[in-house]
Amino acid sequence: MGKKSINSAKYARKAEFLLIVLTSFVLYFCLKENPDERKEEADGTFDDGIIGDVENNLDTTENVSVYFDDDIAEMIEKMILNATKSVYAATYTHSENGITEFLEKQAEKGIKIKVAAGKNKEKSEPDYEFSLVKVPNGIYHPKFFVFDGRDVVILSANISSDRTAFNNAVLFRNAPEAAEILEDEIDDVFEGRIVRRCEKGCQTEIGTIFFNPGKGCVRIRDEFMSAKSSIKAGIYTLTQKNPVITGLKKAVRRGVKTSIIADNWQGNDGKIVNKKAFGYLESIGAEMKYDEAGMKNERTFHHKFAEIDEKTVVFGSMNWTSSGCYRNREIIVVSKDEKIAKAFSEYFDNFK
Repeated sequence: MGKKSINSAKYARKAEFLLIVLTSFVLYFCLKENPDERKEEADGTFDDGIIGDVENNLDTTENVSVYFDDDIAEMIEKMILNATKSVYAATYTHSENGITEFLEKQAEKGIKIKVAAGKNKEKSEPDYEFSLVKVPNGIYHPKFFVFDGRDVVILSANISSDRTAFNNAVLFRNAPEAAEILEDEIDDVFEGRIVRRCEKGCQTEIGTIFFNPGKGCVRIRDEFMSAKSSIKAGIYTLTQKNPVITGLKKAVRRGVKTSIIADNWQGNDGKIVNKKAFGYLESIGAEMKYDEAGMKNERTFHHKFAEIDEKTVVFGSMNWTSSGCYRNREIIVVSKDEKIAKAFSEYFDNFK
């Protein structure tokens, strides 16, 4: 009798254990989120091509984040997807791609989309508010995004840029002062007005914003002239006889270590546009080199930045040319954020 009772208790314990395990599995599978449903929710109505691969949330919650090259398009697409009220954008060239698909889909949902461009490469008619902007004696060349009147991206890439173009972008979260300035710019050009905005610099939470024509090039010159130890720069186009080159020249002659990577793009005459300025700066002691992959026609080195003394960064849409300084509509930001400076410095040092 005693042995039988022990066996009965053992079987009861086994049954109790199996019941607990079975209950746990049932609860797990009932409550577990289905990954396909999660992806469908994140993607919303965006179910075609590149749009279907973009998830809803950015990987960062930082107030300021710096992006380079392939990461830029994905970040912009995610920011568009996350927008709940509006997206304002300025670009030089506009063409149909994954970003414009996002913008159209968001416009269909009732989100306000306004895009100003200097050139419509395909002469397309996007399904959102779009304005082709003409600038007297120059081109409309700024590049930025504003999301929900709050988050701002300043970048060197155009909306039309493909992934063979190397660029930079800085995302600023919760920057309402800068956002208001940039949205006003879009509203004005939609009305046909090129306003004298921030020509002497507007101090904001993202740094000092300049719109050219204005004093932006003089400010860059002054930053170079006050450099103490180093300048690291990446630039698509640079030509002689403008304040930026004057500042570089004086910095190099004072012994500031100046290193510049440039693109080797050729004009209609087959000559490298940057050749004269490149050769001049090299002749006085600057460390100059062309992007090696660009030399092989594998990519376009489309950057427009300078990092100074690991403390200051100049970035935006402007090439270092007379047209950029005096004729084109451009946006320039001068930032004293050392975290941004570090990101640009590390990118430059590791660039291949």
